[in-house]
Amino acid sequence: MSSLVVLAGSVVRMTGSGMGCPDWPKCFGLAIPPTSVEEVTWSLGATYAPGRMLLANDTLWVAQSTVLANDFAQEREDGIWMAYTRHDYAVFNPLHTWVEFINRLIGALTGIPALLLALGAFLYGRRQKKWRPFLWALANLALLGLVAWMGKKVVDGNLIPFSITLHMLGAAAILLVLTAVWMSLAGPWTGPELKRRPWLIVALVLTSVQLIGGTQVREQVDFLSHSGLLRANWLDALPNWWKWHRTGSWLILVVQLFWAWPNRQGIPAARWSMALVLLQMITGILFVFANMPPWTQPLHLALAMALLVGNGWAMMRYR
Repeated sequence: MSSLVVLAGSVVRMTGSGMGCPDWPKCFGLAIPPTSVEEVTWSLGATYAPGRMLLANDTLWVAQSTVLANDFAQEREDGIWMAYTRHDYAVFNPLHTWVEFINRLIGALTGIPALLLALGAFLYGRRQKKWRPFLWALANLALLGLVAWMGKKVVDGNLIPFSITLHMLGAAAILLVLTAVWMSLAGPWTGPELKRRPWLIVALVLTSVQLIGGTQVREQVDFLSHSGLLRANWLDALPNWWKWHRTGSWLILVVQLFWAWPNRQGIPAARWSMALVLLQMITGILFVFANMPPWTQPLHLALAMALLVGNGWAMMRYR
């Protein structure tokens, strides 16, 4: 489920749907998002509950109390409708709304298996007198709550810079913690000894830094997409510092190969790491030479997260 959350989040970024639901946790003040512009347009005779959001005069309005729609201008004067000033969202796009809603729904559903995992780890710990899995499961629950809170801040702040990066890092931390839960339940490794372990640690650190840099590039791409610039011109319009991220991929490749190649025979994680970093670079090349195809954006992020988790797995599994 956590992997689905990461993938859904990347689709949100790919489609520019981050503000598809302008409020949180509801969407336009509704438990089930609207599907047509009529549902977010003031309608004579309709009844609106407190918190309901409507679009009028290029402004988002929020009902302060239950109202039977009669005269919108008078209702505004009476303070029943107040302008939503946290951001300037004023366009309804049903695709964006439902992409963002599905992303939130997947995130919410992730809490159920997380609770079950914590319960199972507690029962296991009480029976086996081993509490490390339970502690990691509790950390997973705490991180889920933190990521949900950061998701609210991302919406409230209208996708303010670096908030998206922090949101993504929280998701990466959840995947690593779940890996730790798994490792704390696994038996001792009986295969060959891991070679060049210090280089694996270096690879994990550099991959994390590269992931942060990539998310910063992604935030710049979001800005350019909303500015109306053609996709073919996005790379040329990016700040020059993005080239550090592009060049850094070669360093990641070298470091990953340096620890993984000697371990390729007996350690599956080594082979997976080599494959993932190569696929990651292929998607990056497509960014540069194929005008950043939309489908490559979530794939690029998913591969980066898989590489990070794979490195974490290898570091914890192969002592």
